[in-house]
Amino acid sequence: MEGVIQAISTVGFPIVAFLLIFWKFDKSLGLLTKAVNNNTTAVQLLLQQENKDNH
Repeated sequence: MEGVIQAISTVGFPIVAFLLIFWKFDKSLGLLTKAVNNNTTAVQLLLQQENKDNH
């Protein structure tokens, strides 16, 4: 917390706020990417199973 206050004093609130929001967004984007990749894998497995059942 002390580091955040010192950063605000040094570079200003808007810059620190932007950096914190960017960090949170980047972290969330990584989780979303992982979820999409997992969904892609699940759909591929379902399609393989469907193709197997049709033949």
